[in-house]
Amino acid sequence: MTAYASPHPPETRPRSARRAQRRSEPAPAGILPSRRPMLAAVAAAALAPFLTLLVLVSTQWEPLLSLDRSLATALYERVHPDPQFAHALEIWTEMFGTWAMRIVSLLTALWLFVRREFSTAVWAGTAVFLANLFGLITKLGVDRARPEFADPITVGVGPSFPSGHSLMAATGMGILLFAALPLLRGVWRHVAWTIAIGIALSTALSRPMLGVHWFSDIFAGVSLGVFTLAATMLLWTFLPPVARRWDRSSRSPR
Repeated sequence: MTAYASPHPPETRPRSARRAQRRSEPAPAGILPSRRPMLAAVAAAALAPFLTLLVLVSTQWEPLLSLDRSLATALYERVHPDPQFAHALEIWTEMFGTWAMRIVSLLTALWLFVRREFSTAVWAGTAVFLANLFGLITKLGVDRARPEFADPITVGVGPSFPSGHSLMAATGMGILLFAALPLLRGVWRHVAWTIAIGIALSTALSRPMLGVHWFSDIFAGVSLGVFTLAATMLLWTFLPPVARRWDRSSRSPR
């Protein structure tokens, strides 16, 4: 019995024949069915605190507001007397802030497109678009005022809840991490996870330290970012094989 459906081994068949076979075959499932429960659990776990904070902030629940004020005052009193530390925080928060992470996310989507990971590029673009949309709708709907100090360290613009920097740091680093993981092996995968989580959390924490957000704002921003990533990735796993036909290869992040 021959091992090939074609009289030629795959590596010796004409390129046009190999291309035609790839087009006729469905793309491999990759992470599809096996990761759906995990993604659904992550999405639910991230959505729950976001919705809880949304209700508490909207109804002005005093215990939360009092905790926010106490944390804001404590962080301001720690950072304000140290201009060099404050300046370093400002640099860091803009390096990985809203616009920087939007650009990183879109460049990552473009890179995936160039690599012929077309369905994943569409996921990345969709995730960053929805994260910004959800954040904008929530900001305008809640319209929460930012912290105010007599001598502010820096000035924030627009409504406070949720933190856009926190939202986009979590979303942007998540997109970049997902794109990079298939290229990494062994310990480097753990290093990538550590760097991505570290950048996202430190960027979020820089916002209340600079006095431009309440602590609940950044918690809500990170939660919304994680929810958006997990929910869009969950939907991505349901793409039919025809939508992946032109992808260069299946993806199996861990």
